Amino acid sequence: MIDLSRTRAELLAEIEATDSAGEPLSNITDPRLATRDARVRVCGHGRHDLFPLLKAALLERFAAAPRLQLIRDLLIPLRNALGNAFKHGNGRDPTKAISVELVLARKGALIAVTDEGAGFDVAVTFRRFQGDENYFVNDGCGFRNLHGAMSSVSYENGGRTVLLCYRPAMENMEPASRLPASEPVAAGVSPAVEGGILPPGIRSVVSARLDPSTRLPPGGTPGSTAGETPTATFRGAPRVKDSESSLSKVLDAEWIQACLSDELPESANGQTRIESCRVYPTCGRANDDCGNRYVLRVAGHNGEPMETRILTGRFHATEAAAAADFEAATSLHEAKISKRVLIPRPVARPAGEPRLVLYDFDSWMNLWEFLTFRNNLKSLRHRSERIGQTLAALHRSQVLFPGMETDPIGGGLQAMVMRAVTNFQMLPGGSDLVNHFHACVERLQERAASRGPRPLTPIHGAFGWECIHYGVDGRFYLYRFEACRQADPGLDLGGFAADLLCFTLAHHDAKVFRICRDAFLNSYNSTAEDPMGEDDLRFYTALALCERLGRAERRAQADAGQLLAALDAALSSDSVRVAASEVSW
Repeated sequence: MIDLSRTRAELLAEIEATDSAGEPLSNITDPRLATRDARVRVCGHGRHDLFPLLKAALLERFAAAPRLQLIRDLLIPLRNALGNAFKHGNGRDPTKAISVELVLARKGALIAVTDEGAGFDVAVTFRRFQGDENYFVNDGCGFRNLHGAMSSVSYENGGRTVLLCYRPAMENMEPASRLPASEPVAAGVSPAVEGGILPPGIRSVVSARLDPSTRLPPGGTPGSTAGETPTATFRGAPRVKDSESSLSKVLDAEWIQACLSDELPESANGQTRIESCRVYPTCGRANDDCGNRYVLRVAGHNGEPMETRILTGRFHATEAAAAADFEAATSLHEAKISKRVLIPRPVARPAGEPRLVLYDFDSWMNLWEFLTFRNNLKSLRHRSERIGQTLAALHRSQVLFPGMETDPIGGGLQAMVMRAVTNFQMLPGGSDLVNHFHACVERLQERAASRGPRPLTPIHGAFGWECIHYGVDGRFYLYRFEACRQADPGLDLGGFAADLLCFTLAHHDAKVFRICRDAFLNSYNSTAEDPMGEDDLRFYTALALCERLGRAERRAQADAGQLLAALDAALSSDSVRVAASEVSW
């Protein structure tokens, strides 16, 4: 929160910062920032060139902090401070600099953001803000977010410098280098298991840094169903030793630099030269499940200034999954199906490690996180409309995917039911949940029998809010393409609506769900070749919830009873009102 009485000296003492002799570091990618007390000063001209690197460094430093808290208390205030420095302090003048000083200490961080503007009367502006007076030029979200954070915020230098002091809970202070997250699974505890992301059954098979889309059912292997006996090896997937070897490569900055120097088209043809590479591995509770980040310093051979590029790498369990992801993303990116929600550009699938797919893309929130912090009907409805339009564009596109589903409901539904029942039996009160679930499935099958098959179209295939990301560039992107195929378009719509239902029952009410569902459906139908009715959408929503109930890792996010309440709501419009009072996430 904003407290103008706090001074820099007090805030430094609060995080127990030690006096640092000599000049501060000037390289934000210096590995020492992850583990030691350090001071670094960097300069830039706006949020676009400063925030991505600061985000990567801070996520690594505070990898053990709960992600939503870290976003609310550190990343959002920092991004707002950078935006205010550019827009208000420097008057959007690209020739003026923004200086960021970052002090990292045992108990937290102090960030000072300074612009070259004339300053402002902070005390008067803050009084207007507190009195709900008109104090801002744009929408005023910067002050609101700074005051809403649990961090301490103050100003100095006539308002030209904002001070942001972040103190995570003491149990989250373990440096990244000593977290279980920094070790491969075979050598210790998985970072994702430690953070409540992956079920323990996979820790002996693959690394926690494998992409989340490749996670296994408890006790199973890729392609197996729950309850099967795990085997030592499986076709198309790596042995544990092979996984460790692959991980050592994809986390090796020198290997990645050499690889990209040979395989990135602009580097291979001599247009650019990669001077350095810094790897930020996915680890801890603060990770975003997108993949490792690769920060490249790139120089042109014709005297162009050095620039920074950030790539995101998805490391799949199998070469087949990586190939499907890369090929589908390439086709969709080239098709330019939407201007509102983009497809990140896949830039490489290295020959030396074909399970790695690299994207020219840097996310910092998924849709669930984005809307949690926006927390208003306007944003939720607007996003629902945009995603409806994007799915309609995908489904009517001419993109060809190799996979073809002739019966997406029959066999697929039965497999979902089997997985969900197996998972229920492992929970307290599992028999009651099984009975409740079977009643829901019977209603679902009745609806399936009453409707005919839809024409098969290009679909995302594993659609949900975790596949929609907000990038550091302020644009929305679709992500995770390995399940793309020709299939029933209702599967994509149901995936979005299922998460919309869960989100609104948790954060709003049934009325908000209906408003946003209708906005989503109307925007889809306005351009879709095969419009979707409300009753049909309810069916696909229920189908998607069945699929989520069958995923073992979903138990880390919500228990089966809560998802069943959402399933009831999806199957009966009357029960939405009842479920809204029962679900709390």
